[in-house]
Amino acid sequence: MKSNVSLLRRLGAITYDVFLAFSLAFFIVGILLIIFFEKQAQVNGWMFLVYLLTSYFYFAWSWVKGRQTLGMKAWKFHIVQNNNKNITHQQALIRFVLSIVSFSTLGLGFVYQLFNKDNLALHDRLSNTKLIKDS
Repeated sequence: MKSNVSLLRRLGAITYDVFLAFSLAFFIVGILLIIFFEKQAQVNGWMFLVYLLTSYFYFAWSWVKGRQTLGMKAWKFHIVQNNNKNITHQQALIRFVLSIVSFSTLGLGFVYQLFNKDNLALHDRLSNTKLIKDS
């Protein structure tokens, strides 16, 4: 059940992935603005929802189907359940929501990894997932 991925490696992959996810979201929002330009698109609430959903689908699809995002691939690690099987969509949703909470609390969910005996961040523990270095 122990993760062998350091907090520094995790944060490197997150940085990479945040740029990719937001780039994808900006592209999709740009297309939506072009489509709805004449109708004076509201760029407040529903644009935030588009950003959030795009980011979720980027991470969830990568975790569930391929065990890793592009950032995780670059930093050479992947995600699995505690039984070493691919994670489920439910685990991906829990992990995504709790990782936002981890960031929103000044990173405390990630700092938790430094004190956890299994080297898990809070969202790893609560979603029953772990990060493993590639062989």
